[in-house]
Amino acid sequence: MSTKESSRVRELKTALIAKNAELERISAAFKDETGNGHMVISTEQATAYRNRLAEVKTIKGLIDAEMETADVFDWLGQADGESIGAQVNAGHEVKRARGGREAKSLADHFLESKAWEQMKEDGFQRLGRSHRIESSVHELERKDIFTMSGGQHTIFGFGQPENLGMQERMLRPGRVRDLFPAVRTTKNMIYFMRQTGFVNNARPVPERVAADDVSPATGGPTDRFGRAPRSKSSFKPFRAPIVNIRHMQDAHKNVLEDEPQLRDLLDRDMIDGIKMEEDWQILWGDGEGDNIEGIFNAPGVQEYTGRSSDRPSAQIRRAATQSLLAWFNPTGVVLHPYDWENIELEQDKQGGYVVAVSIALGGEKQVWRMRVIDTTAMEQNRFILGSWGYGAKLFDRAETSVSVSTENADNVERSAITILAESRVGMAITRPESFVIGTFTEYVPTP
Repeated sequence: MSTKESSRVRELKTALIAKNAELERISAAFKDETGNGHMVISTEQATAYRNRLAEVKTIKGLIDAEMETADVFDWLGQADGESIGAQVNAGHEVKRARGGREAKSLADHFLESKAWEQMKEDGFQRLGRSHRIESSVHELERKDIFTMSGGQHTIFGFGQPENLGMQERMLRPGRVRDLFPAVRTTKNMIYFMRQTGFVNNARPVPERVAADDVSPATGGPTDRFGRAPRSKSSFKPFRAPIVNIRHMQDAHKNVLEDEPQLRDLLDRDMIDGIKMEEDWQILWGDGEGDNIEGIFNAPGVQEYTGRSSDRPSAQIRRAATQSLLAWFNPTGVVLHPYDWENIELEQDKQGGYVVAVSIALGGEKQVWRMRVIDTTAMEQNRFILGSWGYGAKLFDRAETSVSVSTENADNVERSAITILAESRVGMAITRPESFVIGTFTEYVPTP
């Protein structure tokens, strides 16, 4: 039976290679007609590409199913030993070791820590102890956008049952903090000078001028060397606090014994909760008390209102010009997912989509050479672009961390645990004029 199934897998792999070749032929027909990396594709090409991609996924699913079935038949032919669930889990670990996951999430770091191993050795019975694991924010931000929960959730009709845990976490959306390069600090307060104005008086200066410093040189003894004109810069001192973003959640102690469930709880709820609040603070924080001064509330940020004659993507491009006129190169734009949807669905007069097809192929989201972050932290019909990492800098004071404790309130009586996630961050907006807050105006096509 195994030989028969292996033959079937080979047939499916041959079909998969053929479909993949069709995908490559379709993508090779896409043309860059704008000269800046933004592909223009027709509706027919987009439909054909999606259809072939769906066929590839179907064949890949059949291959996975055939290989799992082969494992079952192999087990039937073997002497008593490990359960099917154990064998499948072992295969899952091999897949991970070969690159099934490109990077580790914070939950992975926690479950591989010495603190976690010690908790398991103690049987989760020793109370009055808080276990803490920290992981570099910079390493976490390099993680793959997909985070799979631990274990392979497949139940067979025989063998030992496997705990499915909770639903696997959803696709991780982009974060505003992803636009910033990683910067560390060891202080709890940031002091900086914010430039509020600049008058450029640079001009050609003659070697010699008359005694009044204005008239041309006379050639006499009263002539003087030309003096350089004085430019003027205005600065204002500011300070920004390092804020502590944290939240906690109670769970039953049994969660500790179910690593897939704990992994999802940490990745999906605790860590994502921290990141969502960071995004809100970066954009909207009022700077009062323990809040970051968000870009929307920083004095000196430019504003732009779109024209009804421009499509949404063109309105973003005109806003970028304001940043360029202030001598800054905008590197990213933040907008609501609905607004990004409108931009991706823009079509030319022939019905072709004008946004870069590289996004559909897994490339980085970009518009007008700026990275795109679509997040619900941004209000609909508004956007913000600017020089992220230069006009504003984000500082990490403490690495993102998770603490697990059995001693909190009445946890002992309830066999409960408390999970705490926190980070310490601050932001300095040194050049607010590099940012432009935009408001979309509904596009009205010209006749």
